[in-house]
Amino acid sequence: MEDAIFLDFLKAQLVAGLALAAESDLLMLLPLRGSGPFPDRYLARFTCRGLVCDPETRAVAEHDRFEVGIHFPPDYLRAVRPYQIVTLLAPPHAWHPNLRFPGMCLGRMHPGTGIVELVYQAYEVITYQKMTTLEHDALNPEACAWARRNTARFPIDRRPLKRKPVAQFESLAADPTPEGGAP
Repeated sequence: MEDAIFLDFLKAQLVAGLALAAESDLLMLLPLRGSGPFPDRYLARFTCRGLVCDPETRAVAEHDRFEVGIHFPPDYLRAVRPYQIVTLLAPPHAWHPNLRFPGMCLGRMHPGTGIVELVYQAYEVITYQKMTTLEHDALNPEACAWARRNTARFPIDRRPLKRKPVAQFESLAADPTPEGGAP
């Protein structure tokens, strides 16, 4: 027997997630598979700047592609197991206090947290707009200590996740009035 409320939730996540991706040049959201007629798994591909750490040299450098998996298990509206919901898929050497491959800590999560909020929180972690500064609370204590010493670098990427493509701004600048109308 299918849970109609959960199916409605999954449908709403599909609509909201694709709408956000359509308004972002930094996010590609791919529905992967469904529980019934709607997807319950997504791949969120971010083309924004974040950090990676070379495992051999320990050099920290910028990286511009991150992939995060999002999964809504059947009991998601009643219980949350954060590491079952959001997973860092790539790159494996991402460098952030809230990341230890494949774990990704977005902070407190409640049952039924929507895909848009999860995507925004993942983006904020990747770009260093959000991080823990307490080593005992970090997934990656070494990255946490490094981040405290390098706060002037943050956020790594200041661009908003949701923004209009540059071409739309250029067309508005060329003709700020509606067709045939006054401003």
